[in-house]
Amino acid sequence: MIIYGINPVVDFIKLFPSKISTLFISKTKSLDYELKSTKNINTKYVSDFELKKITGTTKHQSLAAEISISPTKEFKDFKNNIKEMSDIVLILDHIKDPQNLGAISRTSEFFGINTIVIPNKRSAKISAGAIKASAGAIFGINIYEVSNLSNTIEELKRNNYWILGADINGEDVNNQTFDKFVGEKLGIVFGSEDKGVTPRLKAKCDFLMSISRLGQTNSLNVSVSSGIFLNRFVND
Repeated sequence: MIIYGINPVVDFIKLFPSKISTLFISKTKSLDYELKSTKNINTKYVSDFELKKITGTTKHQSLAAEISISPTKEFKDFKNNIKEMSDIVLILDHIKDPQNLGAISRTSEFFGINTIVIPNKRSAKISAGAIKASAGAIFGINIYEVSNLSNTIEELKRNNYWILGADINGEDVNNQTFDKFVGEKLGIVFGSEDKGVTPRLKAKCDFLMSISRLGQTNSLNVSVSSGIFLNRFVND
């Protein structure tokens, strides 16, 4: 996979240099200040035209990298690894925008959460856009692609996870009802940008929760909402 742009590539160099097979740098721009730790990375100096061909865009900021990605984890891996997962697991119900997946991954890594579950169809995947939005943090998260999110929720319940769903009609997340869940094992379900959590998954949630609004905007971007919910439940 190719990633591009100064911030995503520089962050990736800092976090995962061993995953970079080739670094592509424009011949026409000096990036010495940004690139301090590249001596052990295979590097090619190319023209801006070549960078456009490599990245498929003119917005490459004179820097790109070819990276290796670990094989996708599946439901069988989820079952095998469940004892090693963080106390909070995120279930993303058909989120379509790769930038939202990336932003949620970055937020998760910030809060020490190591597991996100997504459906293997009709969902954003690890992509250049998701990597850029996460500033490379997406590679610090175990992302599982499963065929059935309901089965994932049932597996979490068997392992003593409570299931909370984000829903515009749910109880206020700051209500005392939810105090008892701080520091507990939780699976938190976030729905798609246009439809929210599907009725089938809502029915499997122990509680539905919302963010009370003060202004006129009806809802928040899902990546912003995830940060508010995680800040509520992470035990610091």
